[in-house]
Amino acid sequence: MRSANSGALAARTLAAWLGSPSGGRLLAAERAALRTAVRRFYGDALLWIGSSPQLLDTTAQCMVRTRVWATIDPNGAAACGEQVAVVHTAAGSLPFAAGAVDGVLLHHALEAAPDARAALREAARVLRVGGLLVVVGFNPLSPWLFAKPLPAFRALKTVSVPRLRDWLALLGLEAEHKPAYVHVPVWSLVRKGGGSTGDIPPQGSPRWWRRLPTGGVYVVSATKVAHGFIAPPLRRRHVDELAGAAPQPVACVYPAA
Repeated sequence: MRSANSGALAARTLAAWLGSPSGGRLLAAERAALRTAVRRFYGDALLWIGSSPQLLDTTAQCMVRTRVWATIDPNGAAACGEQVAVVHTAAGSLPFAAGAVDGVLLHHALEAAPDARAALREAARVLRVGGLLVVVGFNPLSPWLFAKPLPAFRALKTVSVPRLRDWLALLGLEAEHKPAYVHVPVWSLVRKGGGSTGDIPPQGSPRWWRRLPTGGVYVVSATKVAHGFIAPPLRRRHVDELAGAAPQPVACVYPAA
């Protein structure tokens, strides 16, 4: 866990890098994977949590009435070109009631959050039962580690897919069996020149290596489920204990066997 100021600085640094040519190459690689993941969003409200709104347009065709972008940037409304509501807040303290939204998308939000577990817990809290949660993050178990020393990534605290799945299970969210991986060449992230996105193969390519869990970015989808509870049978001694604990003890009369 780190301070809120360091988390805000990490988010702003990442947002500035995403606006650079190298960041644009990463967003171009993520676009196709996000379009596939967000097709399942539906309902009244979709909450996008992240430092950059540049991929918010992938949710334009979702079956939701309202899209909300939660950002730490107080000038987020001016930076966002989409027709969405903008809320100035931190990922760890969302100003929404429990179960208020139908879908949540965390776009590189856990890495920059002061406390990733608290941010994920808040996302699960505001999500309704049956709602969809999508997490986009850098994969620490990939060649992305070679880009970690860059100033834009130095302050980020990555979360691996196995750990993320454990956290989701504890919060009552059922993750899909196989996450999607975006294979981004590391040299496309560290290159400073403008260039183009031509060095990033199309996401629809059927190459077998795209199914390996070594992609630099993962997209994990999970659904919030409600678990039923079957109460144990209430036996006579349990009834007697409850009766004796009452403010005014009562005598329990049982019918003859």
